[in-house]
Amino acid sequence: MTETTTVHLDLPDDILALPNQTSESLRALAREALIVRLYDQGVITSGWAAQTLGLSRREFLDLPGAYRVSEFDESMDVAAEARYG
Repeated sequence: MTETTTVHLDLPDDILALPNQTSESLRALAREALIVRLYDQGVITSGWAAQTLGLSRREFLDLPGAYRVSEFDESMDVAAEARYG
């Protein structure tokens, strides 16, 4: 079993008054954005990110564009990327 960590965010209560926002949708958005940002910083591989988000690697590689993050990284560890498929 994989261990997990819980991170708490303090946000104004009125954020839930915004259109289509629920605690769960905000939690999912924050999780996805954090994973994409860590990928952008070169901290994690696309394979690890995809696995963590429950996506295929191809599905994950579609996400960075939504956050204006390039899926290409010249400093990428190709061997590490290959291990996570």
